[in-house]
Amino acid sequence: MANQAELESWPAFAEGDLASHWHEMFHRRIIQHNVRVVSLYYKRIHGARLAQLLGLEWPRLEQEISSMVSDSSVYAKIDRPKDIVRFAAAKTSEAILTDWASDIDKLLHLVETTTHLIHKENMTAA
Repeated sequence: MANQAELESWPAFAEGDLASHWHEMFHRRIIQHNVRVVSLYYKRIHGARLAQLLGLEWPRLEQEISSMVSDSSVYAKIDRPKDIVRFAAAKTSEAILTDWASDIDKLLHLVETTTHLIHKENMTAA
């Protein structure tokens, strides 16, 4: 709160209509930043919980998420009946298969490296 008082003491925030404009713009940018941070850590979250985490009313938060999706600054889908916000895009079957193949390749590489180290240890111990 001390930072807020210091910020609001600046001349740009102390003059009539311009002050309310900058105050609203600053508040929107904070909300957008918080939504971006949440989208990095959550694939899906209940709308009520998201509103609680960000300290906002759900209609305002929904409006901001919608504008961010329109601007392509974040990917999100809102399921109103279930009250769920999804931040992760659904993967195609090809993308899932590619990820799986990559994981298998990494696993086989680890097994090969481990086998090589075991053989090396056996040769030096013998």
